Amino acid sequence: MTGAAAAVPMPLMHTVELNAGTVETADGPRLRAGWTWALSALDQVQVTRLSDLWFDALAGICAHVRGGGGGLTPSDIAPAQLTQPQIDELCVTHDVADILPLTPLQEGLLYHAGIAHGCGDDVYAVQMAVSLSGRLDPYRLQEAVEVAVARHPNLAARFSRRYGEPVQLVPANPEVPWQYVDLSRDTTDRAERISRLYAAERAAVCDLAGQAGFRAALIRIAPDQHWLVVTNHHILLDGWSVSVLLQEVFAGYYGQRLPAAVPYRRFISWLADQDREAARSAWREALAGFDTPTLVGARDLKPAGPRGVTSLRVPSNITSALNELARNHHTTISTVLQAAWAQLLIAMTGRRDVAFGVVVAGRPAEVAGADAMVGLLINTVPLRVTVSPESTVADLLDQLQNNRGRTLEHEHLGLNEIHRVVGRHELFDTVFVYENYPTDTSLLSGADGLAVTEVESRDYYHYPLTVQAVPGDELDLRIQYRADVFDDNDIQRLIAQVEQALAAMVDSPGGPLSPLGDWDKPTPPAPAADDPHEHSDPATDLEATLCGIYARVLDIERVGVNDSFFDLGGDSLSAMRLIASVDAAFDLQLPPHALLEAPTVRGLSQRLG
Repeated sequence: MTGAAAAVPMPLMHTVELNAGTVETADGPRLRAGWTWALSALDQVQVTRLSDLWFDALAGICAHVRGGGGGLTPSDIAPAQLTQPQIDELCVTHDVADILPLTPLQEGLLYHAGIAHGCGDDVYAVQMAVSLSGRLDPYRLQEAVEVAVARHPNLAARFSRRYGEPVQLVPANPEVPWQYVDLSRDTTDRAERISRLYAAERAAVCDLAGQAGFRAALIRIAPDQHWLVVTNHHILLDGWSVSVLLQEVFAGYYGQRLPAAVPYRRFISWLADQDREAARSAWREALAGFDTPTLVGARDLKPAGPRGVTSLRVPSNITSALNELARNHHTTISTVLQAAWAQLLIAMTGRRDVAFGVVVAGRPAEVAGADAMVGLLINTVPLRVTVSPESTVADLLDQLQNNRGRTLEHEHLGLNEIHRVVGRHELFDTVFVYENYPTDTSLLSGADGLAVTEVESRDYYHYPLTVQAVPGDELDLRIQYRADVFDDNDIQRLIAQVEQALAAMVDSPGGPLSPLGDWDKPTPPAPAADDPHEHSDPATDLEATLCGIYARVLDIERVGVNDSFFDLGGDSLSAMRLIASVDAAFDLQLPPHALLEAPTVRGLSQRLG
């Protein structure tokens, strides 16, 4: 407690002032309070009594909270926007420590998760299997996994779309579904049993409504031989975070002390503070005049379908030459590979103005500890390329770098918002991913003989065509594709053209772009008609209510019963809002795929009965 006001040679703003804060000490944070008062109104005995009462009140609040009282308020969960009754309802059914809004990519993944789960697809189930050789304590490893998740409780989050805007509920006591399976003595059908276990783990994390989106299993296949299988829905973790998490798990297993975890909320708060209007303006300018989406798959492609994966290993001499090309043009190897991908899309579509998705890390330097954060921070944004018959390799590299530079500060904006800005339902259906996160497996091995001998990963995207570039002495280009869109001959041709583009850029970096040979050009998507069909008014009260919900969610004046939600500008996020609004209006629990199956008011009303 400070001295009396008479000892302070300055006028007081108030009769009594209290300045309080926490101070870090060797025993942890300590609360300190300073009182300043006017001697003409109070004496030291009175202020001492006031201070004692204040500390008693604080102690009472702490006791109340320790006893189970208290709870979250709207200000606690900002930038999530829920009312106090809504928070209270969620806290009744869930053990909630925090409530966070979703990132733009999480919003899209939540929608795709509902659709995929409804048709038995596990596209966004990410699975990593780590082969361990040497003596291993299963109980210690399980505890290390649990401790790691407790440090990052957002990995155990549940997702709710009950109130329109989806939120993630971070538990106070996160639990990790764990199983230990010993197959060392029974080798009968062991490969098949392991395959079934892997599939069951993937199916479990895809059921976001009913189960945890993160789980782990330890499989013993021989004495001192194990597989640690970590499975998560992509909505919880990106590749960089998986690497950080595994390092923490094994550091905990070996008894190493870890620094304080960086809270995922820090990134969510940063995201909410960004200038979204400036971002919209930047993307509007970047995509001005882009009138035809770059699509290699059919417009009516089903959400789920057979997938294939193949790999192109770029020889070390070509890889070295590509790195040299990047250095000479003051750019990155990722940009050089994007140039090859752009040339492939030009050949496949027959268009000189193309766009494709790029996955960006989303770890801003201004967010303290972003590199050590665990969660989903990545985003997918469009990258546009325009070439002419005279364009050179250098022109293409410069354009890619400049185009990326103009939107670099705005890569946080959600793809659905970018779609709305440019007035299109989609811009691309191919994605380029450069996996530049840390993957040093030696960091997972210990001095007691336990060693990581192999790491297998499984990570898919819902797009019909995706390339994942993995750096190394030999670049590894992993091509994911929908097998109902591309056959084996298509994929072999695609790989050959990528190799051709890479070789041509190396051989003639200052020369013109080398034609790759046109594909059978897909029919370009027809522009939406101003009035594709005659407007039809609702014929029933149910249709009238649904028309009103459609109009409110899409922010348009009039909706006919035969208007498709997606043709009116609906996307994954607005689809979730629509489903939540319909659920609230009719006390239902519609699955996300209901809107895909019945996108019109009439179709949805018939489904509702």
